[in-house]
Amino acid sequence: MRFNDLLQTVLAAPERTGLGAVTQWRQCVDMLAQYDSADNPQLAQSDRAVLIQRLTGLRTQITETQRISSVVELGSRLRSPALIELFAHDRPAVCAAAMSRANLPDPLWPALLPRLGPTARGVLRGRRDVGDLTRRALEAFGATDLVLAGTAGEAASVMDLTPAMAVAPAEAPTAADEAESASQIRQLVDRIERFTSLGRARPSPTPPTPVPHEDADLATARHFAFETDSAGAIVWVDGGSRAALIGLMLGETALPGMTGADGHIVGAFIRRSSFQHGRLWISDGPYEGEWRLSAIPFFDPASGRFQGYRGQARRPHLHEVPHAPRAEQERREAISLDSMRQLIHELRTPLNAILGFAEIIEQQLFGPADVHYREMAGNILGDARRLLTAFDDLDLAARSVSPGHERQAAKAARAVDLEALIDSACGLFDQWSGTDRHPSVKVTAAVGLPHVLVDPVQGERMIQHLLRTLISVLRHGEMLQGSTWFQPDGDGGQVLLAFDRPSRLADADEAQIMDPGYGADGSWPDAPLLGLGFSLRLVRSLAHAHGGSLHVEGNRILLALPVAFAHAEDEAGSH
Repeated sequence: MRFNDLLQTVLAAPERTGLGAVTQWRQCVDMLAQYDSADNPQLAQSDRAVLIQRLTGLRTQITETQRISSVVELGSRLRSPALIELFAHDRPAVCAAAMSRANLPDPLWPALLPRLGPTARGVLRGRRDVGDLTRRALEAFGATDLVLAGTAGEAASVMDLTPAMAVAPAEAPTAADEAESASQIRQLVDRIERFTSLGRARPSPTPPTPVPHEDADLATARHFAFETDSAGAIVWVDGGSRAALIGLMLGETALPGMTGADGHIVGAFIRRSSFQHGRLWISDGPYEGEWRLSAIPFFDPASGRFQGYRGQARRPHLHEVPHAPRAEQERREAISLDSMRQLIHELRTPLNAILGFAEIIEQQLFGPADVHYREMAGNILGDARRLLTAFDDLDLAARSVSPGHERQAAKAARAVDLEALIDSACGLFDQWSGTDRHPSVKVTAAVGLPHVLVDPVQGERMIQHLLRTLISVLRHGEMLQGSTWFQPDGDGGQVLLAFDRPSRLADADEAQIMDPGYGADGSWPDAPLLGLGFSLRLVRSLAHAHGGSLHVEGNRILLALPVAFAHAEDEAGSH
């Protein structure tokens, strides 16, 4: 187990006041109790000193009752010499509570006793479970510890003793003084026993309920302390709104747009280990956004069962939030698109090899092949060609959204006859026209239709993708009907290509049709491998790159492309 991160977690938060100081006091005490036991010390001397220094600084902000409560919670786990010495120099009530529970090996007490005060040694002297070495060491201090200073001739109460009130060894006590002091120490021990029995009867102490700050601006809150139960739910907060934070779960992984923690926190929760700077996302409310959490687990003193976490939450620092300028973001997007295209190339290479071997078997180029093998090779050829078409679509989609694609498209744009592009695309499906697999296509063109301004290669792909996508969803015997016309506007006009909606898409709105996951009636034999929505979005991206558009209008799917004569006039005017 690592302890440096636990120590950093406990001391990472700035010194706090009020309930925050109480939380940090408990964390430091638990740290020393768990990892600084006399029989197995696991803290470095420097770490121990830092914790004791923090506890000393916090002591003035913790009430005497709260300090006694922390001692009672430890019980027999109070085995840290440094922690015992700290409590021994506290108020007499805190000192008495600690010394009645201190659990050190017998050989260690003689070395620690000189650093304790008379009150601590007096309480220890009244215990019946100390060893012989401890008993003899205590008897050596009897000459000074058993003399009680008085005021106006009356003996002082043991509860008011301090080390400065010890009488010099030259003032030897009388037998009556020794009997009186022993009686007072016995009364003190009896009071401790009554306090202990009362503590056992009470339920385990719970963190005090903080009073919410109504005037606090929750939107600007930067940090808060928290405590969870064994299930990971926050049950106590300090410095934050109870209504907004109580009940949040740290043991559940965050889903997109939902409240939850990252894998670092969830993994630590499963292992019951500490975590530092883990991420917590809050989806809504005054604390919406990302938080960084650091916490340590705590356990039941009696049974050792896991009880939950105590820690601090803060907003992330500026250097912890990824922020890329626009140029850097565009560069990363370009790298991502290049990676996709490289992946497509690496997939296409073995697929071409599979295609080659399948053609060899189907066409029996190297010799006769059984009919079953030729059928399998034919199926492989069909599937492989569909995959190659999908790879081409992915590559084209990556190019269409890459930075600078619109500039490249505008640079390669030429005056193209749209009717010729449509006839060429329809010719690809003429061999199946009228059959069960591919119904016929009929496009009516307006007279005197002007040319469109597109890249000839991209324009051909655009029309082919649109036709193939719409044909794939036609029902048996259904015909795909379309028309073209010129529509003038202030920028020179557009040429419109409209297709009637196939009956399968008649009741779907534009959002459904353009949804990449949309598929009416399931999968169709000739449907695009990547789906209807992906193919139509690809056509829309290509149209946008050339200044056009694709959208669903009423019962039609409409493709608009800019006319070429406006471009020609601009070029003529520039010469």
